Amino acid sequence: MSDEKKCVLCLALVILMGFILFYTYIGDSQNQYEGIVRLHVLANSDTVEDQALKLKVRDAVIEYMEKQDDLNSAGEAREYLSENLNRLEKIAEGVIASEGYDYSARADLGVRYIPEKAYGGITFPAGNYEALNITIGRGEGENWWCVLFPPLCLLEEGTATDDEVVSGDEASEGNNDDEGSSEARKLRLRWKLAEILNEGQDSQQGK
Repeated sequence: MSDEKKCVLCLALVILMGFILFYTYIGDSQNQYEGIVRLHVLANSDTVEDQALKLKVRDAVIEYMEKQDDLNSAGEAREYLSENLNRLEKIAEGVIASEGYDYSARADLGVRYIPEKAYGGITFPAGNYEALNITIGRGEGENWWCVLFPPLCLLEEGTATDDEVVSGDEASEGNNDDEGSSEARKLRLRWKLAEILNEGQDSQQGK
């Protein structure tokens, strides 16, 4: 076989492998939980300073998204995020600059594999979720996850549950209508999330 034919054959094999890997990736990245959009913030590095910066960027993004209180479904949240990625990048870059760094910030929306995580007493199984990804600088540091929609980001991973936080005198002082409504809203949110997670797991088992 001539060298020219060998080159053509090798090129054809490379293209074929590329198609196989592409379609394998697409299949593996199918969103398993359509009703959930998560937030993923990647720090520039694992230095103490970069990790602290990551949390400041996180807070700014969550604060901004909390103001978008007219997003009533994951579809609406997904559409809003996709149309405002540049705005979210600017918010992140503003925080970065105010802290004295010159890192870039990149925002994208896509399906990501996320390991099992627990937030506010709810365990999210490992799987493919849609996520807003904010990458700071090189994005080589420890990352941070939460649930952007339904809005569970305030119940951070590893924090106590509501029942553990409110007890004794605090519970007796917190029985006004506003706080009661807040607690009821959190309970409804948990029920909704549990329903979405169960539906996602059932659909995977039924395949």
